[in-house]
Amino acid sequence: MIDIAAENIDRLITVEIRRPGVVRGFKSALYDVVRAQSQVPLVLAAARVLDRPAAQIGIVTGAAVPDHMPVGENDGPFGSVVLASALERINHRVTIFTDPECMRPIQALCNRVHLKAGLVALRNADMAQQEEAARQMDILIAVERLGGNVNGVLYGMTGISRDPFRCNVDHLFRTHLALGRDSVGIGDGGNEIGFGAFRAALAEKLPQINQADKTPCHGGVFSTVPTTVTVVGSTSNLGSYGVSAALAFLRRDLALCHTPEEEEALHYVGVGLGLADGGGGGIIAACDGIPAVANAAMVLLLRTIIERALQPARARNF
Repeated sequence: MIDIAAENIDRLITVEIRRPGVVRGFKSALYDVVRAQSQVPLVLAAARVLDRPAAQIGIVTGAAVPDHMPVGENDGPFGSVVLASALERINHRVTIFTDPECMRPIQALCNRVHLKAGLVALRNADMAQQEEAARQMDILIAVERLGGNVNGVLYGMTGISRDPFRCNVDHLFRTHLALGRDSVGIGDGGNEIGFGAFRAALAEKLPQINQADKTPCHGGVFSTVPTTVTVVGSTSNLGSYGVSAALAFLRRDLALCHTPEEEEALHYVGVGLGLADGGGGGIIAACDGIPAVANAAMVLLLRTIIERALQPARARNF
């Protein structure tokens, strides 16, 4: 039953709901490339990594752009806090790492749900900080966090470099992986940490998304940084909610699932904190252009999938 539920979660969280004018029409192709190399649904693979005795887990998130999204977008922080809540419920210890610009709203989100998680400001180009974090964390999770391309440059989906103002954490994840530890990458564009193991296939299948001909370094936007498990979502938040739902099934605890009421509320709280809709940069109740009510509906469906899967079998006798 878990494979059926997890497969349905994978399919649900990769339904693309984007307006014209933004990069779209590739989520299913992105998913197909990653899924082809996984024996089980992606959310199930991630949940199995996290379904273990108490561990120290680091979540890296945050995506600020000066003058456009000065304290970051809401895709990433919402998913990180929701997933961290589920992880703390099963006794993991969580630390969230982000850029200094993103600290205030993420701290407020943590306070809202009474997380015990520590919050650490990343120091740009501080390799010693990243090496220490790699040693301290049993598991790392990247949620909507860019990874360097073939030239080590961080690019948004518009082909504009983020290097001048965002901490590159490639070294953190590569060091952690070299220690033989598990990591999870959750992303929605192929330019995030986690897609490195699929970079060649993605570049071949989706050259119009990679944009090697448009990026100044000609390396394209796709990340070269791998994780042991990669989850694809229509948004990274939905990817995180899908992992929480799969974990809820493994633990047979519906309380690990996100709720539609909290999802809708998060969008309005995010507006108050200055978190932007990454779909257009506006301070509105939407994530990557998807309205709050639609995201809440997706969360309701995720929760319903798990609720039904946890019910006792019932035979139809007519």
